[in-house]
Amino acid sequence: MKTTILIFLLFTLNVFSQAPGVSFPFEQFENDGIPVSVLKNRRERIINNHSSKSLILSLSADIRNRQNDVDYEYRQNSNFLYLTGCTQNKTALILIPGTATLNNTTLNEIFFVNKRDVSSEVWNGVRMGAEEAKQYLGFANTMDYTSLLSTLDTLLYNRDTLFITGLPTTSVKNPITGKSTFIDQQIKDYLHDKYPTLFIRTSLPDVAEMRELKDADEIRLLQKAIDISVQAHMATMRAAKPNMNEYELEAEMEYVFHKLGAEDVGYPSIVGSGYNSCMLHYESNRRVAKEGEMILADCGAEYHGYTADITRTFPITGKYNEEQTIIYNIVLEAQDSGIAACRAGKPFKAAHEAARSVITKNLLNLGIIKEPAETKYYFMHGTSHYLGLDVHDVGTNKPLRPGVVMTVEPGIYIPSGSPCDKRWWNIGVRIEDDILVTDGEPVNMSGKLPRTIPDIEKLMKQGQ
Repeated sequence: MKTTILIFLLFTLNVFSQAPGVSFPFEQFENDGIPVSVLKNRRERIINNHSSKSLILSLSADIRNRQNDVDYEYRQNSNFLYLTGCTQNKTALILIPGTATLNNTTLNEIFFVNKRDVSSEVWNGVRMGAEEAKQYLGFANTMDYTSLLSTLDTLLYNRDTLFITGLPTTSVKNPITGKSTFIDQQIKDYLHDKYPTLFIRTSLPDVAEMRELKDADEIRLLQKAIDISVQAHMATMRAAKPNMNEYELEAEMEYVFHKLGAEDVGYPSIVGSGYNSCMLHYESNRRVAKEGEMILADCGAEYHGYTADITRTFPITGKYNEEQTIIYNIVLEAQDSGIAACRAGKPFKAAHEAARSVITKNLLNLGIIKEPAETKYYFMHGTSHYLGLDVHDVGTNKPLRPGVVMTVEPGIYIPSGSPCDKRWWNIGVRIEDDILVTDGEPVNMSGKLPRTIPDIEKLMKQGQ
């Protein structure tokens, strides 16, 4: 027993000690992100849009613990990333309309970051400190993260409104009671105790409006994520063979994501075969894809925070049968109509209305439905959502404007047991592309990926 304790103590001493003078260099590995000048301009726009009696707080995402000393992979809060370019946890930003004076310095923004700690970095990697935040993110005024609350207290004096640009965690549900603890309410209660007259908003509409319209750098990063995803979808279709596991196709997809530089997936990959293609957010990806079935692959890479969102439905054998061809071409026609409706000035839902009209007409003609209202049984989701830093990105639902990037993704899903001819059962088709609204024709940013039956079959033949 004594020997065991001694070994443990020696191990602990070796692990937690750090040779004097040792340091690790901070290196920014890539320089193709959002320019510092653009990030600064975003913050200035928000500052200029708010009263000098207000204050804006933005917080980094929290760390989610999985078990013991293992955390879930970290992903930055999108609003915080949009304003700062920082991908590091335990950081914060305060924007100060009208400026404030602290320590004899007049400032309109403060970036909070922890001091660098070499003994911690040997375990968890190099982190950005105050000097690095100044050099790489362009923040002139930085403070230690531990001073966030005291600084907030100082700045809130004589201010009537605090805006918080989205919380790292909005609520936590207790599985025993079934009740949720709402973090925003806890924050409001805490601050109201200290500042009874303070008005607190845990959202900032300005950020949603700004994020809805993508600038040139955002479009560049989105196009990069989309181009990576297009190559991955093509590789997956070429690799597809009967009796492959869904996870093998998923692995092919995500291998190409990472090989071409994507940091992550934008959302859990959906690779559904057979009846799984009729489930909208199927994610298990464990089934064997059998001869004659189709694969619905809804997968998108994330690059520097920006995500693609692309779906293709293809036959595992490389050849669509008669029923699959009929349903696929209906969805393709619906998508063409939806894309054509993505024009400046049109309502956001114009693409959905156009796609749904096509699907309803064709399902009636096939006898799959008897009344237009029955379309919802086989096409039960919306056709479009905004795309950007989040796969379901923020936006205002205002009429479309140049700079909006949105998906067009109609689908038809006919699970077994549906009240129609059995020949249609277990056919699920979705076709999804990422569309940029311009002053003229809509641009299909994922248009390099084949979507017609002849083109998909030709692509898949390359892998045989």
